[in-house]
Amino acid sequence: MTAIALTDARILFHGYDFTGDANQVSLTVEADDHDATTFGSARATKFRSRVAGLKTAAAQVSGFWGAAPDLAAWTNLAVADRVAVISPTGNPGDVAYMLRAGVFSYEQMGEVGEPAPFTLGLSCTNTEGAIRGRILATPDVVLNATGVAGIADLVLPAVAAGQFLYGSFQVVGTPGTTITAVVESAAGGSFAGATTRITFGPVTTTEGRWAVRVPGPITDTHYRLRVTAVTGSFTVAAAIGIGS
Repeated sequence: MTAIALTDARILFHGYDFTGDANQVSLTVEADDHDATTFGSARATKFRSRVAGLKTAAAQVSGFWGAAPDLAAWTNLAVADRVAVISPTGNPGDVAYMLRAGVFSYEQMGEVGEPAPFTLGLSCTNTEGAIRGRILATPDVVLNATGVAGIADLVLPAVAAGQFLYGSFQVVGTPGTTITAVVESAAGGSFAGATTRITFGPVTTTEGRWAVRVPGPITDTHYRLRVTAVTGSFTVAAAIGIGS
């Protein structure tokens, strides 16, 4: 295994990019641990039996306080189902963890003479939970024209029966008048006969959108984000993933 240093992690929450304000991020996904030992079951081994219960997901973001991150944290305090996307590397095509969450704790300020810190505590607020996916587009390019945005060909496994395709779309800056984008899939990288799986928009302001999950089976394995309509300039991010 090759270890990585977190130098370019990407942290997106609703319509704000915390990446340039944060210097620490953590994501915790766990299941309740229940003792299921019965009389006689451990007579020989003397070991308890345990079963997993309900799952939870939470994230913590820490960094340096400022007017912009403060406003993003304050206005979203205790608001459920905001789109959160966290990636260890932030590169198109790389791993991203997606969830709908709320800010349930917000700490700020510190010692005299020191850079003012902040810490956000995010908790998953939707039973769809955390989805391990991939980044389709990062907010590094300003979009002002139709066409493919972000990675041109993202390969994912087929979506099996009983699974779903999930997607997120976030406008994090330079909101123009309106933008609409779609997630397309195809059997090959040429995207001949591409199928629209998800539509985001029209979006008119900085915000996050979580797609209605698309049930499998989906045999296509190639995906891309394509802007179908835009007026003005937008800075956007998008991710997709497969989950239950």
